[in-house]
Amino acid sequence: MQMSSRLCSAAALVLLIACRKAAPPEAIDQALASHVPVSAVALSGVDLDRLRTSPLYAKLPPAAQAFLSPLAKAQRALIASDGRGFLVIARGEITGATRAAEGIYLFGAPDLLAAAQTGHSPAAILTPAARVASGPALWIAIRGGVRLPLSGDLDNFNNLLREVDWLTLTLQPSDPMTLEVRAECPRQDAAVHWEQTVRALVSMSAATTRDTQLAAALQTVRLERTERTVRANLTVPAGIIGRFVQ
Repeated sequence: MQMSSRLCSAAALVLLIACRKAAPPEAIDQALASHVPVSAVALSGVDLDRLRTSPLYAKLPPAAQAFLSPLAKAQRALIASDGRGFLVIARGEITGATRAAEGIYLFGAPDLLAAAQTGHSPAAILTPAARVASGPALWIAIRGGVRLPLSGDLDNFNNLLREVDWLTLTLQPSDPMTLEVRAECPRQDAAVHWEQTVRALVSMSAATTRDTQLAAALQTVRLERTERTVRANLTVPAGIIGRFVQ
């Protein structure tokens, strides 16, 4: 009887340890997430350690390199926006930035910086972000219906936000890069219309562009829809990013 009791106790301990090991890691660094302002309508996560060693890093345009230069000693970062300004929340020392906690530094728009250091409930943007944050080196989550401060051809991206609740993008910085865009729509008919709109835009762009590299990338777009969610996958050369980030 005593031996049976000991065996049961040992088995319970093994199961407990196994369950702890099987628990999935947090998709988003919670120490960083706690500083995301409630007003954030867009949030990006970057695994800087992975990005620096990727084929994409050497091909980033000067503007992107300049943005990342203050993060040379950071391991990962969240970049939040309220549609007007930006806030960087990084794990790792950043010269000239505000130290929010041990190993956590902030810099960006003064109002967002102040909001990040004030106690508040979790930002709503963290919910869709958590669904895509585990795995990719770079991800973005955007609330639908907002207008981001984009210019040139990128401003067309705002039109795709009108019919969605949330839009997420994940990127693996290989060469070629692999991207997935996921649109979560409020209704099934909105998802159908969003899919049709994207198909039309891709077809028109592929047919009219004089950029052979871009045309080839557009040919890789694959769209699939499940009820209110639409996914678009594509593969593009890493060097092409310089044409969109100046």
